[in-house]
Amino acid sequence: MQYADPDDILGKAYDARIARRLAKEATPFRWQLSLTVILMIVTACADLALPYLFGVGIDVVNPASPRSFLGRSGTAALNVLIPILAFSIFLRFMAYYGQTYFASWIGQQLVLRLRSKLFHHLQRLNISYIDQRGVGSIMSRLQNDVSVINDLFSDGLVSIVADLAILVGIVIVMLITNPKLALLTFAVTPVMAIMMVWWRKHAISAYRGMRITIARVNANLAESIAGVRVSQAFAREVENMDQFNRINRDNFDASVTAARYSAILFPFVQIVEAVATGLVLFIGGRIILGGSAFTIGELFTFVAYISRFYEPVRDLSQQYNTMQAAMVAGERIFALEDVQPEIVDKPNAIVLPRVRGDVVFDNVVFGYDSTEVLHGMNLEVKSGQSVAFVGETGAGKSSMINLLTRFYDVWSGAIRVDGYDIRDVTQQSLRSQFGIVLQDTFLFAGTVRENIAYGRPDATLEEVIEASKAVGAHTFIEKLIDGYDTEVHERGATLSVGQRQLISFARALLCDPRIIVLDEATSSVDTETEIIIQEALNTLLRGRTSFLIAHRLSTIKSVSMVVVLDHGRIIETGTHEELLERRGAYYNLYTMQFRAQEPQALADRQRLAND
Repeated sequence: MQYADPDDILGKAYDARIARRLAKEATPFRWQLSLTVILMIVTACADLALPYLFGVGIDVVNPASPRSFLGRSGTAALNVLIPILAFSIFLRFMAYYGQTYFASWIGQQLVLRLRSKLFHHLQRLNISYIDQRGVGSIMSRLQNDVSVINDLFSDGLVSIVADLAILVGIVIVMLITNPKLALLTFAVTPVMAIMMVWWRKHAISAYRGMRITIARVNANLAESIAGVRVSQAFAREVENMDQFNRINRDNFDASVTAARYSAILFPFVQIVEAVATGLVLFIGGRIILGGSAFTIGELFTFVAYISRFYEPVRDLSQQYNTMQAAMVAGERIFALEDVQPEIVDKPNAIVLPRVRGDVVFDNVVFGYDSTEVLHGMNLEVKSGQSVAFVGETGAGKSSMINLLTRFYDVWSGAIRVDGYDIRDVTQQSLRSQFGIVLQDTFLFAGTVRENIAYGRPDATLEEVIEASKAVGAHTFIEKLIDGYDTEVHERGATLSVGQRQLISFARALLCDPRIIVLDEATSSVDTETEIIIQEALNTLLRGRTSFLIAHRLSTIKSVSMVVVLDHGRIIETGTHEELLERRGAYYNLYTMQFRAQEPQALADRQRLAND
């Protein structure tokens, strides 16, 4: 089983197109960016000044040195030099603090901006896109990739600009101070460059392997934790441990390989630095002993600059990975941002007024990708009628519901609510008329009350209780630890399937919808709970149009119309009794699937009545 996401393959270290878009995202903070760059330059100048001032200090206290400072020598020079040195140290501290703060502030602002934009964008994207990409892949963009962009702006760019400023400054100062020694120092640079090319070539491959293997570890962990019940049910613990150990070992090997290359780089840089320092000391010392005007303080400054020269060279090589990761992260973020929602409101879309609930499917044709699944569907539903869609798996039941709620758009034909083509009204005004209960009930983090009032956050506690009583949820909610203020854990894990369904019914009914959609909403509950729900629905659905996808006889028997679907076509319509009398497709479905349920359902009802 492969867990690596192809998106984890690293790309170019610099992509001009991505860089331009990232720069555009940072445009609102251009003044802070400019100030950060200025502070970086001030920090670099202070860094360069310190070795020079120390070198001057060594010379002015040496009676044999002809060197002076601002026309002064000896004690007079020290009296001026020390305050300037202290000011330089203080200036460097303040400038470094400022550049670090503003760079981090810009990075966090970008995180805030990007995540807000992506979240807003996701609210508008089609369900089909989220289904195809997967929640994990999308979450990776909002969490990991946005964090990588933060790393680039808060640390990577700061280091790159600062290192470049230091390098340029050191080269200039060294060439001005003593061109011969400067060229001698730079003589070992080609060796360093060759090493960096070799290191980067192998290190990139090592870091790529580490990134892919950790992605496999995370994917395996997520899958194993989510499916732990299935694993335990099939006694797969030993096999799962073996599989995880193999994947974890691969990540260990990749991480050790990456660490090996990192371990090579730093000692090599130190060796090159030591060789350059040794050459400067040997040649510079001979120059001083030969009676040249070159002083001990200048030699000290040169040695100090050598140490600072190779530090940014090493850091820039490390920042290559930051740049590369940021380019890939930016590409993944902008790829998501560029996805356009297929379901959009027309420019002149109107707000759908409060509807009665008349629904018409007018020669509707629809499919997924290029495969047509609904073929010329015609159906008229009057206000207050209840309709049950039945048929084999893949007959088109859920597609009918998805089109009605406009999670997808028809290919041709039209769906009208109270005469309004649903493509001519705003999505918000359309969906606000619906109360939807799905088979897989989703409860959000928060209290029971907050979940029931999810569609109407301004609902009072009395209204929440009234809706709960109407669907039979009030009794079990009162028995919870904190009643309606009981915290719902992840996806309502501490509640039974039936309890979660009852809460979802209360949530839908609290919105007082004109049209109710039940997508196999009672298929996962026990018979007793279904009886409670059914008795509540018999009253609450009165006066509302309702569409049901259900497999249980008790739900279908009471509806106004049963619509039998087969391979995307309506083959029968009528009441439960009418269709049984025809002995057609519905009769066959009933005989095969429903008859066995009826005796048990009747027995449960009788037992409940006796209790």
